[in-house]
Amino acid sequence: MIDSQMLKGIIDGIILEIINKNQTYGYEIVEELKRKGFYNMTEGTVYPILKRLTKKGYLMATFRKSDVGPKRKYYYITEIGQKKLKVFKDSYDEMTRAVNKIFYE
Repeated sequence: MIDSQMLKGIIDGIILEIINKNQTYGYEIVEELKRKGFYNMTEGTVYPILKRLTKKGYLMATFRKSDVGPKRKYYYITEIGQKKLKVFKDSYDEMTRAVNKIFYE
């Protein structure tokens, strides 16, 4: 199980990357996280993050018709969000290299 404190430091970047790869909606983001090993992620965790990322200008949302049920709120990454994602990836790569040096050298 992934430690919740570690997850807090990286979940924004992970969600930005999921949306960067494909415009999607909240429930699908939760399912993608679970498919990738983040088993404890719930809609109650993801939706507030989406709201915060949107408020910061990293994401935009639009409603689209659904084949089943009501319209869905699809998220897409903004130019500012793409810049934030690049900073996150660079920082994550640097941290991973430093941790690996400690663990494996």
